[in-house]
Amino acid sequence: MAPLLHSERMSKAFLRRTLLGKSGQTVVEYLLTTVTLVTIFAAMYGFLQGQLRRLFLIAGVKILKAYY
Repeated sequence: MAPLLHSERMSKAFLRRTLLGKSGQTVVEYLLTTVTLVTIFAAMYGFLQGQLRRLFLIAGVKILKAYY
């Protein structure tokens, strides 16, 4: 094996750091996206659950009033 020149060593180290940095950034972006989506869906679930309960109560009252 031939010894590596200084510029080859520098380029391999630079390439390794660049690839690791980009994959780390990708992981962080995926985690932030996942946390954001989970938060949005949890908030939507809580809001829609309350709205659905209210709509069922209104519909139940209208149905009962129609039969009495």
